[in-house]
Amino acid sequence: MKKNDGRIINDSNYAQYLNGLGAGRAWIERASPQSSWRNHTGKGVASAAVFFVAAAIAVSFVITPPAASQLGSPAFANPKEVRSRPGEKRLRAIMEIINGNFFIPSAKKEQMRQYRGWDAAQPRPTPGDTVSPGPTLRVRLGDQVQIAFLNKVDERQFPYSFVTGRDKPPFSDFGCDKVGTPNPDGKYPYPGNDIYPNCFHGSSTANIHFHGTHTSPDGLGDNVLVQVLPDHTQPDWTTIFNQIFDSGRIPQKWNDLPAAFRDAQIKLVMKHDAKAAADAIKNGLYPPESLLKKNQGLIAAGQWPQYFIGAFPNFFEIPDYSSGKFKAGQAPGTHWYHAHKHGSTSLHIRNGLAGALIIESSQEGGYDHFIRKFYGWGDTYGEHEKIFVLQQYDPIQNLERKARSVITGNDRVYVNGQLTPTITMRPGEVQLWRFINATQGNPRKGGVINVGNKTDVVFKAPDFKFAQTAQDGVQFSPANYADQPFLNGAVPNGLNSNDIPNGLILAAGNRADLLVQAPKEIGRTAFTSKDNILFFVNVTGDPVATEKSFPSQSDWPQMPKFLLDLPKPGPNDIENPYSPVKFHWEKGRSRPRLNDEGFPPKFMINKKQFGESGPIVDQCMPKDGLQEWVLENHTSEIAHPFHIHINPFQVIRIDTPIEQNKYSPPYTPKDNFIWHDVIAIPAAIISNDGKQITPGRITIRQAYPDFTGTFVLHCHILAHEDRGMMQLVRIVPRSKYPKGCQGHVPDHH
Repeated sequence: MKKNDGRIINDSNYAQYLNGLGAGRAWIERASPQSSWRNHTGKGVASAAVFFVAAAIAVSFVITPPAASQLGSPAFANPKEVRSRPGEKRLRAIMEIINGNFFIPSAKKEQMRQYRGWDAAQPRPTPGDTVSPGPTLRVRLGDQVQIAFLNKVDERQFPYSFVTGRDKPPFSDFGCDKVGTPNPDGKYPYPGNDIYPNCFHGSSTANIHFHGTHTSPDGLGDNVLVQVLPDHTQPDWTTIFNQIFDSGRIPQKWNDLPAAFRDAQIKLVMKHDAKAAADAIKNGLYPPESLLKKNQGLIAAGQWPQYFIGAFPNFFEIPDYSSGKFKAGQAPGTHWYHAHKHGSTSLHIRNGLAGALIIESSQEGGYDHFIRKFYGWGDTYGEHEKIFVLQQYDPIQNLERKARSVITGNDRVYVNGQLTPTITMRPGEVQLWRFINATQGNPRKGGVINVGNKTDVVFKAPDFKFAQTAQDGVQFSPANYADQPFLNGAVPNGLNSNDIPNGLILAAGNRADLLVQAPKEIGRTAFTSKDNILFFVNVTGDPVATEKSFPSQSDWPQMPKFLLDLPKPGPNDIENPYSPVKFHWEKGRSRPRLNDEGFPPKFMINKKQFGESGPIVDQCMPKDGLQEWVLENHTSEIAHPFHIHINPFQVIRIDTPIEQNKYSPPYTPKDNFIWHDVIAIPAAIISNDGKQITPGRITIRQAYPDFTGTFVLHCHILAHEDRGMMQLVRIVPRSKYPKGCQGHVPDHH
């Protein structure tokens, strides 16, 4: 690993994380013998629905279970929370990214980066020294989100790295992280054959992507092209940020920001340029590009600058369709946020730079209002809601390890930073569980969390009753709520693998909400994903006074108008000239393993890596347009989770290859299309010589209302995104399509 002084050192053999749960796990295995099958009857839903209550592992123990501490299982805890302020219709928060030695449960302390956030009206809390997701941000439709984002990382604690590389193509490995000892030709084990910008780099620079939000991708909104460089000695921005937020008016142009902020940032960027040049010379490298020059060019073109030092004010509205101001509005549901600096998205997510974003309905009949009223839970969920931010922690990328083909890092999945926590429920109790797959993504399995299906039931806990209510933050229609298309196995999971049947499979970036009812019998149940224990549920105490199961189909709320099925595009709708969108690797490759030279695949979309020919918009759509895209996966063994920012999409068709030139029966729903913002494209079948490819294929339908701007689509196996599997996307006014698609294109982010 390269230190700040430019010297290259070898990584020692990376310490392996502990496996298993030790004595606690052994006790679970001894105390949970399989017993006779038991059936339960689900009630309260139309007869066509099945709420999986099939064969079971016994959960009633005849011996006294040990205390949770003996099991190595802490009490489940939702992440800390920052709520929208009552009466103000705004969430005002401070969100820091800091570094330090953080303890990973069942492992050890590691130098990691972490989000730490709180309500701006409260004093800064003690950060703590244990890994965790960032705080849950909870808002309602129509609220403003006002976040003072502060990057306080001390970059001296991490390998020396640039934020930018060469100014124009052809690019080289200049700007990439370099790890290990170079060979006689000067090649390092990493970056190997990776070239900038599609390599690991710039890991102390960060931002916040609000995954699942329908908002502006430009300015102070969900702008992932912004890069906030670290400044661990930064000034106090409180007065300036209060001036921005207190007005209630979201700045639309650079000159709308206070002059004090603009002037300070110009000086800081200028200072950074000078230091970056001096550091480069000290490390025997050419000076990088001037960030100030790049910013000035964008400002002169009437756009937002891209590079900030230390601080950035995220400021946007959560669109409420009922206000009449928006054509679509925001879907209330389970969303999330995470860092989105290209070149470091995977390392940041492995550090845990993510958190839940819960957007609630704003009036009676809405998703959250209905659920809470049906169960009599009042104005808040309280203990009836469980939020699962599923993460994996690691301070280093696999490709940057010694013996990288062997060492795989810590693949254990943590729940809110906890290892196998225990939820307590009363017999018959119902809770709402919100799942977020915030892992980097296991390349071989698309980063999946195997939630469940009709055979295994949810997390292999069939004594419980389950009803999925939403996917990717969008509620089910009444028909889909009754049919339960994921748990019933109707929807292919994208993984054409015999050992993972269809069902509710969360690829990296996916979310799902489920109503969960505990059985009447007391006992402890292990909830597993592919035989790995994620958490326990201990059913104990007195049964609920009035047992109430799940709402019926006739009870379930109708879809808001903007979430109804999108129509098929007509003759006046502009087609996407770059569909199919093909996810693939270099020509001639048939498998994802290291090649004879020891290099991993090059990940591409439509025959090129992100930005390899310079700053070009790859996909451009007219505002208020309606399009169908075909997504194709031309790689074997890997299901690529496709994700596009700003607007969700509906899945119209899925074709899964099962052998060369042969597909399983296609998934083609007639209506009630399910909304997604992440969908795993099934892997291709490829001949050994790499010449014959039968691709996995998905057809999606999407519209582009309300917002123009520039953003990205990418594979949500984030190491693939960092290494090239991403495209730049732009929505322009219809009157400016297509001539407005190019020009003043932001730099690679």
